[in-house]
Amino acid sequence: MSDMFKFNAESDRPVHVAIREGRVWVALADGRVIANPLDWHPWLVQASPEQQAHVELNAFSVYWPDLDEGLDIQGMMMGIPSHPPHKTENVTA
Repeated sequence: MSDMFKFNAESDRPVHVAIREGRVWVALADGRVIANPLDWHPWLVQASPEQQAHVELNAFSVYWPDLDEGLDIQGMMMGIPSHPPHKTENVTA
């Protein structure tokens, strides 16, 4: 992890996630709430409400198994947007 950021697994772990008001909100174990604009995560914008609701909380991240995508807590705290998944282009000769 970056020297600028010291992750504390006890206080920085996610305990709740909500998607509302155009943001992804994550409550951390120590009571802080962090949020990023939903449009930073196009794969989450395009997901159905059911897919958005099916979430797993891990020590360092939030994971949506139906989408095979997730958000890193450190990245959220540092304001780093996700990028759309890479698509393999079909090139014809």
